[in-house]
Amino acid sequence: MTNVNDRGSKKWTAFMMPEHIEMLNDYWKKERYIEKPHLSVDHYDQMNQTIQEAMKHTLDVSIQYYDNHRIKVIEGIINRPNMGRLEIQTEEKIHYLGLAEIVDVLII
Repeated sequence: MTNVNDRGSKKWTAFMMPEHIEMLNDYWKKERYIEKPHLSVDHYDQMNQTIQEAMKHTLDVSIQYYDNHRIKVIEGIINRPNMGRLEIQTEEKIHYLGLAEIVDVLII
């Protein structure tokens, strides 16, 4: 009896052309894409209140934002709004997030 190591779909990539492998990789990436959530007016109001409170008292926040078909998280202190963007100071550097990209804001 032989021992077969099944590697799933990876075992077939050795027999595929590079174009086919690229198409499979693109397919797998698109499967993980997330559409931008549609937020209610109440949610926008709540986020605005949280941002105002965090700026007033210099509180750390956790901000979820939509970027390149993913929901990402950044933690830091909101310095100030600037031309439709928020300036967020993290431990490493200053980040700028567009207000339209923000999905949720929580005080931590």
